[in-house]
This record gives sequence, C-alpha cells and structure tokens, in this order.
Amino acid sequence: MIDSNRTECELAYQMNFHPVYRVSQFWSFAVSLIAIPALISFLLGKVIFLHFHGNLKCLLNCYFFSILLFSCAMSFGFGFHFFQPFFVTTKCSLIIDPTFFKWGHLFSMSLLTISMLLPIGFSIERFVALLMAEKYENVRTLLGPIVVVLLIGLDLAMVRTVYAKDMFSDVYLSFVLTPTTSTSQVNIYFFSLLAVKIFNLISNCILIKIHNRVKTRYYRRNNTLSLRYEMEEIIQSSKFTLIISFSHLLFFGWYIVNTIFVRTFGESILGGFLNYTVARGMYCTVPTYSLVIPFIGFKSLRCLNIQRHNRVQSTVQIKSTGREGARNYENAISSYWDSISQGVDRVNRIDN
Repeated sequence: MIDSNRTECELAYQMNFHPVYRVSQFWSFAVSLIAIPALISFLLGKVIFLHFHGNLKCLLNCYFFSILLFSCAMSFGFGFHFFQPFFVTTKCSLIIDPTFFKWGHLFSMSLLTISMLLPIGFSIERFVALLMAEKYENVRTLLGPIVVVLLIGLDLAMVRTVYAKDMFSDVYLSFVLTPTTSTSQVNIYFFSLLAVKIFNLISNCILIKIHNRVKTRYYRRNNTLSLRYEMEEIIQSSKFTLIISFSHLLFFGWYIVNTIFVRTFGESILGGFLNYTVARGMYCTVPTYSLVIPFIGFKSLRCLNIQRHNRVQSTVQIKSTGREGARNYENAISSYWDSISQGVDRVNRIDN
C-alpha cells in the first residue's frame, strides 16, 4: 500500500516528474508513434501482396493489424502520460479517472494478449499445410479466418475472467499499472502465455524439420515443377512465421519476465514505493517491438526471396552441355516444330 506519509496526489506528482519515468514515457510514446507508419507501410507494401496461401495471409494480416492497433493505443496512452503534467494545475489532476482507466487499460491489455495468441495460429495453419501439401494450393481460405476468430474470442474471454472481480475503484496513476485486485490473475495469465509461446516456437521448429524430410518423399512420388514450387512456398512461409514468432517471444518474453520480477521483488530491491511504482510504470520493451518488427519483416522477406529465387533457378534451369544438354536441345527443337506444325494445320483447316 501507499506509505502513510505520502498521499495519492503526492505520489502521482513525484512519479510523473521522476526523471527516469519521464524519459521512459517519452521513449514509449515516440517509438509507438513512429511504429504506426512503419507498420502501415509493411502491411500495405508487403504482407497484403505475399504469395503465401490465403489462410496464412489472413493470420499475418490480422497479427500485424493488431500490432498496429496496439501502437495506436500506446501512442495515445503514453502521449497522455507525457504531456499531461504540462497542463495540470494540481497534483491530484495527475490521477486517472477510474472509468477512463478501466477502458483504456482493458483495451490495451486485450490488444497485447491478442498479439501474443495469434502466432499460435501460424503453427496450426502450417501443420495443416504440411499434411495437405500436394493439394493445399487449391484449398479455400477458410481455416485462417476461423482460427483468428477463435483465438481472439478465447483471449477476450480470458481477459474478462482475469478482471472479473475487479471493481476498478482504486487510485490509478498509469494505464500500464495492473490493478492490485487482478495482479495475481494477470501474472498467471502472462506466465501461461509465455509457456504457450515457447511451445509454439518449438512447434514451428519441429514443423520445418518434418517438412524437410517429408518433401523428399513427395518428390519420389511426384517430381513435377508445380509440386516443387508448392513445397518451396510452404518452407519459405514457415521460415517467415518462425522468424516472427521468435522475435515476438524474445521481446515479450523479456517484458513478461521483468514485469513479474518487479511486481514480486521490486519494492524490496529498488528501495521504496516510489521507485517501485516508477519501475512498474516503465513500459519500453513492447512499444520498441512494434517499431522493430516491420523492419525485421522487410529484411527477412528479402533474404527468403533471394534464397527461394536461387533454389528455383537451380531447379528449373536446363543444362546445355554434354549428353543431357544435347537431349534437352533436341527436345526443345522438337517441341518448337510440333507447335509450328499444329499452327499450320489450324490455318489450313480455317482456309478450307
């Protein structure tokens, strides 16, 4: 609880004017604001035009759109925290209205946890794509939207359960500070999400290993260029989702571990309730991820496209030397004259 010698208004004032807190608020506001055009550029310039299957494109679009909405919410929330002290006239004006806090906190929390759950859909879709590799190209775009709706519905239900007993009648100093009543439930949910994300990353790695083995069997049964192209698309899209999942786990895992550590041991280690509250109000890792991920996406897609181009060229190129070259030349000439003969016959039939 707040120290008896310090009122809520005094704590709000000291926290908002703490130099470390001020710098962290500005950083989170700035990177969230810059992340918005970066994410829009990545969504409209790359993700929408990906040559992946419609199911995976649906999942990727929804994932990056949730990150975009989260960045918008964070730019507003941290902009509010950063600029508010310049305009208030009393210390108590720095305390957030409970209703305003409730909806702002729940909205940002929902967007945060939705973006943590959606990558699970990548593994589900990749698993189905691997099972149906020979005919997945012709499968309708249905699985992706269904998985998106189910995961978002599951997350909203969990958030509602976590905050079910919270009346939101406390004193609130920051949108990112979890209400005392719900702290233990939020910790459990965050730990669960972290475990799920680790399992999801391991699943992605296993699926890529299985794919590399399974494609050899497919090539023995059916060695057409269309199958090779389909298998290359699956492995390329799987690697891309693996990169996204790993990056997400790296940033959000760091955030969750540090947040729970501060909530559990912070007050005794940081030497006072003010420093403890400031540490809880610092929220730099997740906004930074929103700025970094579009650049990771651009870079990874570029590298994967180069690798794919090189593999396709090595697959479809025709050898032009030796016996195999002579046979390829003979087949090409025969195909050419066959097409010419068919064209002449078609013209003669029209004239007659």
